[in-house]
Amino acid sequence: MTSGAPRIAPRVSVVMPTRNAGPFLRVAVEGILNQSFPDFELIVINDGSNDNTPQMLTGFNDDRLKVLTNQRNLGIAASTNRGLAAARGEYVALQDSDDLSLPSRLQTQVEFLDANPDIALISSATATLIDENGVALEDFHHPAGDIDLQWKMLWTCAIHHTAVMARRKAILDVGGYSDDPFFRFGSDYEILSRLAMRYRVANLTSSLVLWRKHSSQCSRRNEELLQREADVISFRNIYVIVNGGTEMATECQPITDPEHSAKRDQWFRYLGAKAFLYTPGGALPALPADQVIAGLSFLREIEGGFYRMHDFPRSAVAGHRKRLNSVSGKHAVALAVRAPWDLKSRFHIFILGLRCLQSAGWATLLGLASRH
Repeated sequence: MTSGAPRIAPRVSVVMPTRNAGPFLRVAVEGILNQSFPDFELIVINDGSNDNTPQMLTGFNDDRLKVLTNQRNLGIAASTNRGLAAARGEYVALQDSDDLSLPSRLQTQVEFLDANPDIALISSATATLIDENGVALEDFHHPAGDIDLQWKMLWTCAIHHTAVMARRKAILDVGGYSDDPFFRFGSDYEILSRLAMRYRVANLTSSLVLWRKHSSQCSRRNEELLQREADVISFRNIYVIVNGGTEMATECQPITDPEHSAKRDQWFRYLGAKAFLYTPGGALPALPADQVIAGLSFLREIEGGFYRMHDFPRSAVAGHRKRLNSVSGKHAVALAVRAPWDLKSRFHIFILGLRCLQSAGWATLLGLASRH
């Protein structure tokens, strides 16, 4: 790195926390320094690494690289917040230190955000998975359409965190990354959910990053805890949707205190709705019939709150309502036929399935009407 007088604030601040990233870090840094868009700063936060990270970083002769060093391991969220505090760019790009940005990434994202001032955050709908040696494995896809992306974000993370570029003001306005220790492994979905609930977000169709998959990744070693955190975040999203924007604490596990009976009931129905939505085709939900039925009823509440919360075009709402209710209706009818439930439960979910199919039919008519 070279030193000198402070530079004028760059358009983009790239924030990259790292801890013992080994051979992946050099490639990740080089991928940013070799971008076709030159007006950026790269802030690498060394989170208490005990490998050769410090020596490797000092070997770069580029005054756009700034290194912050944590004397002890603070974790990804705190390290990223430290990078955000030092960032000066109008836009902030995020990248994990074991991944790689393609050369046109920053240029593509800056041009999109400049042209779409109503969008607060963008990522890439497609990320190419690579192995430890950089060999391409497969493409991993998220929704690109506005309404489909926002809907999926209610339930799971549908944004490639390592490909995010956002307006720095938006990230700061939502308070940055959570310092709640509960979200140790799901801090990316946690902040991206808050941004998606408050602002318009988008996934570009072009592939902009190579997403590395390797055995030492923290998320792969803690999948059960990561899923637990994701369920809490998802339930918080749903709670906000069905309660008109009311905020809630992060403790969303079943609550025994009588004053929290409403939240406990919604947690029960949320788990039923998620089981109904995400049980693989041909399989039966691994929950009691009454919980699955309650979940399908809850899903219809969530759907209505979702459309009210976001200002989507009528045609987009009609198309999404048609797709969602068509799939839900067919799934519910199939459960009524083959689920080993009592007759009353099978009849109940059959009726709900017919109502979903009816909603899909009405959505089709509304979609046709909106085109004329």
